[in-house]
Amino acid sequence: MAIFDERYEQEELLGRGAFSEVWKVKDIQTGVTLALKIYNPTTGIDEDGKDILTHEFALMVNANHKNLLRPLFFAISGDRPYLILPFCEQGNIGKMVGKMDEEEAWKLLRDCASALAYLHAMNPPVLHQDIKPANILLNDNGDYMLTDFGVSTQVKQSLSRVSNQDMALLSAGTISYMAPERFSRNNLPVMANDIYSLGSTVYELTSGMLPFGNDGGLLQRKGAEIPELPGDFSPLLKKTLDDCLQEEPWNRPSADQLEETAIRAIRHPELRNAVPAAEPKAKATTMQLPNEYLQPADNSVKGTVVGASPSKGTVIGSAPSEPQKSNKNLYVILGAVAAIIIAISAFFLFDNDDSTTETQETSTVNTDSLIKRAEAIEFETCMALFNQNSPDSIKNALTRMAELAQKGHQGAIHEMAYTYAWIPTDTESDRRKRLLGFQINSNGIPSSDINEVAIQWLEKSISVTDSADYKSLYWLSFYYLNAITVSQDFTKARQLLQTASRQAEQSQDFVFKRKIDETIKQINSL
Repeated sequence: MAIFDERYEQEELLGRGAFSEVWKVKDIQTGVTLALKIYNPTTGIDEDGKDILTHEFALMVNANHKNLLRPLFFAISGDRPYLILPFCEQGNIGKMVGKMDEEEAWKLLRDCASALAYLHAMNPPVLHQDIKPANILLNDNGDYMLTDFGVSTQVKQSLSRVSNQDMALLSAGTISYMAPERFSRNNLPVMANDIYSLGSTVYELTSGMLPFGNDGGLLQRKGAEIPELPGDFSPLLKKTLDDCLQEEPWNRPSADQLEETAIRAIRHPELRNAVPAAEPKAKATTMQLPNEYLQPADNSVKGTVVGASPSKGTVIGSAPSEPQKSNKNLYVILGAVAAIIIAISAFFLFDNDDSTTETQETSTVNTDSLIKRAEAIEFETCMALFNQNSPDSIKNALTRMAELAQKGHQGAIHEMAYTYAWIPTDTESDRRKRLLGFQINSNGIPSSDINEVAIQWLEKSISVTDSADYKSLYWLSFYYLNAITVSQDFTKARQLLQTASRQAEQSQDFVFKRKIDETIKQINSL
């Protein structure tokens, strides 16, 4: 048998794609059976590609969740990058198509939604963008695990340059699971894309058919209605899949919401037949504008997409060369809608009928929900733009994020602090500053005017978050430790760090807590 990189005995070829091969291997040193994924196995990769891959795979290795098949090791052997992953004897769940019962469907939804919620909450968010049966494995404990996440479009372009593969062909085999918005001229992948793909996957596994055949969301864009899940399945499962397959991204549940629904369905089977009436969907005439959020008009700057297909990603998309005003327009429209609702409600205020009051309250709640969803979409779009390597995209992101932060959006406030703050050894924050044209000295410290703005955003982030923002507390402490813009004050820095440590522990971020505690030890040793 062939030996790869003088260590891995190649026992069986498990699969081959456009840019990679997956092998079942035995680690000669330990005797453990593993999976080996080799990129560009025949041609290897150039120096630029090596640098990109090394950065990208750090995201995968650091993704620690029980429903993610996290790589154990990444290296490059003879210009051939490779990953070592745990080996799942049962393989992917493609063999279960058309055979999955309701109990397993809820388990699959719970496990995959939990993994997606974790990825989507990463900083920056990571989108899978290629969810399908072939990318979901079943481990020995019966847990479903997402695999093949973390390879960006930038990586694939580098692999394509060496292997002469056509990038346009990379989406073959995944179109069936793609959301409608991915077929627009200027698509910008968002978290809701993953929810759609997961819904399509579960629909196929339970019914044996894809909801829209091989055309996926493209057929839906042409007017096809969502088919009801056939077979003897509960109303709740049918409604849940219907929600996942909604044409408009903002009408789909988040990964967190989907996980909660699945958990309730598993713990309380009696609820599966007690499905509440569906909330009225926003009409297209009043909700066209968010498409401009999701799909900026200028496609000249290509984005970084993390995932196992050309349409996968850490957030993504085409970046507009100039700041867009769609978010302002959206709030104008939503404000107008709210005004109309309030006016109608006021007309009936003289009537003391309880049902009128209830309708008024429901309308207000629905309007608030629309505004929150619009803010969530705008935040995702800003994060997508932040992940571009274009100065125009970063400036656009900062402008739009600042507007969102002024409205009190906590995530936006945190991102403003993160962008401006001096954070030693943080390459992402440093990258943003350099693309924004901030003046930075040889030690990576921004100029005093930038630091003054940073302190303001850090203090705001600490004050407005539900629980004190421990990362902002940690970053703010460096200004007092190193006398940047403010006077050196070890006591102040220690107080900030001690609060940050407690908050990190409450948030169960023990990795960051260790980092904070190490800094406290260094101060105490001075």
